[in-house]
Amino acid sequence: MAIGEIAGVVKKQIGTQVYYYGTVTSDKIKNITFVPTIETSKKTYLNEKIEEGYQRPAYKSRMRLFKKYLKENPNSLIPPVLISSRNIWRFEPTQNTHYGKIIIDEPAAIIDGQHRVGGYIALFEEDEDIRPIDFILLEGLDRDTEMKEFLDINTTQRGVPKSLTYYLEAEEPSRLAWALNEEEDSPFKGRITRTTIARENLFALHSVARQIERTFNHGKIIDLDEDTKLDILKMYWTIISDELDEQWADIEKLESGGKRQDFEYKLLELTGLITWSLVAPELLSRSYAEGIGMNWDHVRALVRTCGTIDWRKDGQYSGRTGEVGGAVIAKDMQRLLSPDIGAMTVEEEG
Repeated sequence: MAIGEIAGVVKKQIGTQVYYYGTVTSDKIKNITFVPTIETSKKTYLNEKIEEGYQRPAYKSRMRLFKKYLKENPNSLIPPVLISSRNIWRFEPTQNTHYGKIIIDEPAAIIDGQHRVGGYIALFEEDEDIRPIDFILLEGLDRDTEMKEFLDINTTQRGVPKSLTYYLEAEEPSRLAWALNEEEDSPFKGRITRTTIARENLFALHSVARQIERTFNHGKIIDLDEDTKLDILKMYWTIISDELDEQWADIEKLESGGKRQDFEYKLLELTGLITWSLVAPELLSRSYAEGIGMNWDHVRALVRTCGTIDWRKDGQYSGRTGEVGGAVIAKDMQRLLSPDIGAMTVEEEG
């Protein structure tokens, strides 16, 4: 028995590949899709299946960032989500062979766009705001072809050029710091300022630039190109925000009229920025292999291992702030990373 249908779908073909273009609303998409992941997410807005999965679990923080983008940019044109029919979404023509509806027997697999879909779902579930979601549905893919499609999208396509046109006269750390403020998928989007710190800001540009210098202060990663460093910074802090989601939730206070003084944890204060930047060279260098790149599952495991310290402002490190406090906390985190914890094996590197 069908669980739903989507009208107004157009059938197309490129070469031998048949595909369909349509639109579904954000209040419906959760129940008719899933993401084939290699493991279950810590927290997510999506349905996941790990049997024969091949995608990494999504980051809830990135979904919430996209939700925020949707709210602030209601007229933006969002690229379509890519879905594999798995032969359980069926096309039924209604007018001619190229126009009709999709009959949904069971949920189909999201190949590309899980963070976007999560953002749409979050907007619906938390704000009751229903939006249309464009999708492209690929027909006839087996699991291996579906996985290859996913890999092709995520390894060969390049996005919009990085926002490093800002402060071109400045040093690399300053350019990277400002790019973190500008990039839509950055956890620090809109939180860094070049001038006076306003209520919605977390850090001044020069403070972030200083910590970026520390982040890459290791021979393995110090000479990476700027685009690669920016990608690493965004993913590193996305993982931190995802693993320490309770502490990261302090940021929501700024969105509801609160102030930085209302934060319960040190994570999003300068102390937290300094701490994670001091331990970054060890975490990142342990997880990086030249010619292969960064093993982000490995980084996540290390963040999870050393991030379990007491981040409460009135907790173990009460009164330990800034450079001095960050150094103390970083040393305690490093003690949790004994040499045999998180050392990549030859198989992981290759």
